[in-house]
Amino acid sequence: MDLLDAYTLALAGLFQPLPMLALVAGVLIGLVSGAMPGGTLPTLVILLGFAYQMDPYIALPLAMGSGAVVNTSDTIPAILFGIPGSSTGQATILDGHALAKKGMAGRALCVSYFTSLLGGLIGAVGFAVVMLAARPMLRLFGSAEFLMLGLLGIMMVAVVSSGAFLKGILGAAIALAIATIGFDNITATLRFTYDSDYLYDGVPLIPIIVGLFAIPEMINVFLSAKPIAQMEARFERIDFNRMDAIKEVLRHKFLILRSSLIGLFVGILPGVGGVAGHWLAYSQAYQTEKGAAETFGTGDIRGLIAPDSANNAIDGGQLVPTVAFGIPGGSHQAIMLGFFILLGLVPGPNMLEENLDKTVLLGICLAVANVIGTGIALYATPLLARLSFVEPGKLVPVVIAILTLSAFQANYSMGDIVVVAIFSLIGVLMKTYGWPRPPIILAVVLGKQLNKYLWISLNMYGWSMFARPQAVIILIVALATLAFTLRVQMQAAAAASRSLSGAS
Repeated sequence: MDLLDAYTLALAGLFQPLPMLALVAGVLIGLVSGAMPGGTLPTLVILLGFAYQMDPYIALPLAMGSGAVVNTSDTIPAILFGIPGSSTGQATILDGHALAKKGMAGRALCVSYFTSLLGGLIGAVGFAVVMLAARPMLRLFGSAEFLMLGLLGIMMVAVVSSGAFLKGILGAAIALAIATIGFDNITATLRFTYDSDYLYDGVPLIPIIVGLFAIPEMINVFLSAKPIAQMEARFERIDFNRMDAIKEVLRHKFLILRSSLIGLFVGILPGVGGVAGHWLAYSQAYQTEKGAAETFGTGDIRGLIAPDSANNAIDGGQLVPTVAFGIPGGSHQAIMLGFFILLGLVPGPNMLEENLDKTVLLGICLAVANVIGTGIALYATPLLARLSFVEPGKLVPVVIAILTLSAFQANYSMGDIVVVAIFSLIGVLMKTYGWPRPPIILAVVLGKQLNKYLWISLNMYGWSMFARPQAVIILIVALATLAFTLRVQMQAAAAASRSLSGAS
């Protein structure tokens, strides 16, 4: 598909009543989700249950809208109350909350919104540019290369999973075994079904993800989160001066550009995650801005601008390996990958050739969602701030019920409820004992594709497929990326340690 045709189709498809309504609905859900401290609502997991019946031009704006602005509104609890809405909001607290305690909460929030907007737009542009570069590269790949990319992707996510490499690899191996259950379209045989009709099509993806990822997260919010209403700090009135905030942001345009590019670059590296991007952006500002060593952590607006510029730029970066190579940067992108596959969008040539308009749509949605989300946040912050007072005990049971319903309605089988229960228990145990879940989600999502690529590659090339020049180059690039990723993670951890110790 020609690039101009793809943009024409994407723009014409998005700017219709239903797709735009879906995008706005997704933005509202994302803003509400981000404003809640202690964890975000598993919106994407809920959408998985409905993906089969949804038009991609409605499903993708809804999913992208909800994910694009979470990092915009999670600055609200971080700045107002010193509690991050998600783990990526930790760097924002250092100077953002210090400004709020000085009575400048409105100034801090306005600056945060505008810098997040600019970061999101830079991330969307970066996504589009890198996708253009990836298209000719993917034309050189065959089944052997995509098999290697999938396996290396699982390994890389396992390597950077909090130092639990062996646990990650073992979990992924078990997940690949689970993915072999059911009717094999290649050999036309049934595998490990044990005469169960429910297992004929394999273990369904949606109940596995709901149980393994979403429900343990909600249980964790229920057990660990405390309602902010119990805290002494309250902000009854927040004064906004939007024009002054815009002028302040523009005075630091080069800091915003540097920090956004750091977020974009870190997002492209598989497995690094948003937390590292925030701390690296904060660290480079600390080291390069004049007088930062004396003022950062005490309410310096530059210490807020740096991590929040990287905020939404990371999203555009993380989409790149997910869409082009099927290598997600973390659990959220692994779930997004499953969402794509349920919509019939397979990473690689399928996304960049046959469905190029859907890929372009992702970047456009990312940009438009940031604009809409910033506009809403600027005028709805007092209302969003009230969400911080929601009792987890009232919220979590409702979300778990919706999650279970979304898993059930995918197949309308009681077997789905059983699978959710089994994997919920597994997920809780894994979270408790430090077993990384992203490699398992990725292995389940890619299992059938890897099975197909393995069969084709063995029949076409035999074991000599690993000697193909493209495969060797992929291996070298993957190892170099892995080494650089681990170095970036260590640098980010050191930056976080220095900043937190300095603030205390």
